[in-house]
Order: sequence, then structure tokens, then C-alpha cells
Amino acid sequence: MQEINNAKQESSAQDIVKPVGDSPMLVVLCGPSHAGKTRFARRFRDEFTIISPDKIRKQLSVNFGDSKDETKVWDIYESMKRKALEKGDNIILDACHMSKRARWHSLQEPNAKHRRICIVFDLPFQTIRERCFKVKRVSLGEVKRMWKDFQDNKPTTEELKREGFDEVHFIRREDRPVRIARLDWRKGKGAMSTKGGVLWATSR
Repeated sequence: MQEINNAKQESSAQDIVKPVGDSPMLVVLCGPSHAGKTRFARRFRDEFTIISPDKIRKQLSVNFGDSKDETKVWDIYESMKRKALEKGDNIILDACHMSKRARWHSLQEPNAKHRRICIVFDLPFQTIRERCFKVKRVSLGEVKRMWKDFQDNKPTTEELKREGFDEVHFIRREDRPVRIARLDWRKGKGAMSTKGGVLWATSR
């Protein structure tokens, strides 16, 4: 899916993605730190099961990067994902998923009933840099390294489709609505509705 650049294109984008019966959604977020993935996911916490390694680390009071702790974090993450898939929940996997191997893992549990959607957060470094200074969760050096690595290995729509995703969407700006699923999300409001059977996202 191409980035939406003007109002006329935004209107036509309303028909890009249509609901597919009552199929639950498995949404895999992809992008470097501070790209807006968690902020995006939080908008849907009442309608989706959100699975986040950062949240698990916080609950366990462990630091990112410790190999022993990371094994436990990802074991819990995979267990939560498997249970949510078995229940037929709408799911958002809130992790970086920057490598092909990471995305491969995201699709390994039984998910035949789910509509598999990948949302790629491809923001300019200036935007991510500003967020890094505000949040101060990850060092600027690490954030820059992650962003550069992502740019050097960024998957295309075709590659992601071959990996097993049914739908692919790129978010490049935060001031344009992009139709991506079946509920309504409006910038700054977090409002959700099944009217029209769509999910709106605002991206930067």
C-alpha cells in the first residue's frame, strides 16, 4: 500500500482494505524504537489483546539486553501469543520485528483463522530523534543504530506478502488517516467504532 499524500487520495483510500467476514486480526507492528508502535497499539487496548515485550520487562522489573532475562521475557511473550491465538482474539504484537526472522516467529503459532496484517512504521529520523529526547527510554546512539539498520533492511510490500502477511501498510506520517482494518481511530481522540467496518490510523 502506498503512502497517502493528499485529501483526494485519502478519500479513495477508504476502500483499500475491507473487512473479511468475522475473521479476527493478528496485527504485527514493525519498526525501530520510538517510531510510535506502542502509542499506536494503546489506542486499541479495549478491542485487542496487546502483547508487548517492553510491558513484560516492566512487570518482571528486568532491564532490556540482559540475555538471561530476555529468554524469560520472550518465553512469556510467546506463551501469551499462543493463548490469544487459540482464543481467537484480535491481537497486536507490539515489538520491533525488524528482521525477517523476527517476523517469521510472529507467524509461527496456529493463526489460520486470523487476518495477518503487518504495519511498518517508516518515520524520518528527525521525528524519532525528537521523541527519543522527550522519552529518554533508549539512548540516542542505540536509536540511531536501530533506525539505520531498519532503513538498510526495510522490507517491501512484496517481501512481506511472501513472508505470509495478508495485508501490509506503511505509516510514514502522523497527520494522514490510513485505512488499515475494521475499527475507527482518530488522532488525539482514541475513539473506536465499527461504523463502516474500518480502522483508521494517523501516521507520521
